[in-house]
Amino acid sequence: MFFASFLLLVFCNLSHQQTFDPGCSFSNGQCIYNVKLGHEKHCDAPTKRASSDGSSTTSSGFQACSCKDVESLQTNMNSLLSTVSALQHNFNTMSSQLNVTQERLGLKESEMARLLTNNHNVTTQLANQQLLLNKSKTELANTVETLNKELDRVRMELRNTNDQLTTCKIASNQIDGHKSNTPVLYGNFVTHYCGFEDIHNCNYTLETCKGSDEDCWTKGTGRQDVYSGPIEDHTFGAPNGHYMFIDPSHKPAYSSSSSSSSSSHPSRYARMTSPTLPPANRYCVRFWYTLVGRDIGNLRVYAQVGGGNGYPVFEMSGQVDKYWHMAQISLDSEYTAQPFKIVIEGSTNSYYVYSYNSHHTNHNMQGYISVDDVYIYNTSCTDVPKCPAGARKMTVGNVTSCYTFHVTPKSWSEAVKVCKAEAPNAHLISVNSKKEQDFISDTIQSDATYSSVGSSGWYTSGSDERNEGSFAWTDTGFPYALNYTNWHVGQPNNVGNVQNCLLLQYSDVKYEWGDINCQDKHPFICEMHV
Repeated sequence: MFFASFLLLVFCNLSHQQTFDPGCSFSNGQCIYNVKLGHEKHCDAPTKRASSDGSSTTSSGFQACSCKDVESLQTNMNSLLSTVSALQHNFNTMSSQLNVTQERLGLKESEMARLLTNNHNVTTQLANQQLLLNKSKTELANTVETLNKELDRVRMELRNTNDQLTTCKIASNQIDGHKSNTPVLYGNFVTHYCGFEDIHNCNYTLETCKGSDEDCWTKGTGRQDVYSGPIEDHTFGAPNGHYMFIDPSHKPAYSSSSSSSSSSHPSRYARMTSPTLPPANRYCVRFWYTLVGRDIGNLRVYAQVGGGNGYPVFEMSGQVDKYWHMAQISLDSEYTAQPFKIVIEGSTNSYYVYSYNSHHTNHNMQGYISVDDVYIYNTSCTDVPKCPAGARKMTVGNVTSCYTFHVTPKSWSEAVKVCKAEAPNAHLISVNSKKEQDFISDTIQSDATYSSVGSSGWYTSGSDERNEGSFAWTDTGFPYALNYTNWHVGQPNNVGNVQNCLLLQYSDVKYEWGDINCQDKHPFICEMHV
């Protein structure tokens, strides 16, 4: 079709531009065609020729033209046809490929539409699942919170029941009421606590002092020396409390001279060893100490594994101050994988000399190392909670206080021991502001059990045992004056000259304060700062 169109076009062009005048003449026996095709002028001008009768005539014929023009045109035409055919083939091929591509694109578009639909469905399902998951998380968190509260309540009841059982056993002489090193279960770990308030020193072994034939660790109470030593013990912070210290006057070293130099009296070492502790992955050891006096040596702690002197795990050297400080030691399985003991060792450079010649004594006795309230946990220090289970919390500024309410009535000293066993920084409550007073009274009044058992009052750490009429808080082992008071009208009155303890007493007026006999039994509140 394309070729026919092309010939028609050529013919039309020739029809409009030229005339087709065929002609033929003979020359030398050959036929010569005279064709005027696509030329603007004739092959030759008209010529005169003689006729057969001898007359002259004018001829309109043309000079002979070569047939090569036609052949060349035919050749070009053939080439053009070949090119057109190739173009047509390529066009057909491209059309076929385009059709295939369009078909594939259609399939891809269908697949994409299907994937988008699936993606939308999946996104919708994920959103629904996320909503369900969030709902489940909220329900789980509420359930866990409820279970924790219930667990804390049960633990508190068990602890109170255990207190009551212990009291009953002591009353029936089934156990020694002075023996206080019985392990206590708190949460998932066991606490071995010793405040050295019993006659057995919690079964700690006091070794004979090196360089002497006496025990250098001695149980003390109150201040031992005007120049050195703690003011009070750390447990009670009162004259009736006890702690262990190295007596710088043991054992007198006799000399025949009238004087003696400290260089001739080597340092003396005192060692105090705990009962055997069972294996565990980790242990945490905490205790309170003071290092006061110019002749202080070293305070060291050893982990004794398989006998011997043990491996050093803690050391303090030289004088610090008169306040109690807490030491903390973390022990890993290298020491605790088998039964072991804790050894507390102190050294002093003090000495005591008596001269026979001059009949007088020379003193160099200012080297008091004191230890109190030892806690040993069969877990890591980081796993020991800062607040006991069931504690109520109040935050003032950067300080958060935890409070535990104990409903089993005890004497003041018994209550102190229970609080100290809870944590190294635990103590009977000290109320230092109106905000704290209101928090405590509101907490008691909002709980039916607390309101019922504590209607006659709750013990605090306040005491005037050291100085009658001058109440002080005793929670730090260094008594300090009350900076806030909330005494009931007419209180304190020290009826019978035996009322030395401060009680949150008057429930009808938000537990205003009163003084009471420390031997009376009341519920009590423990406090610790975190």
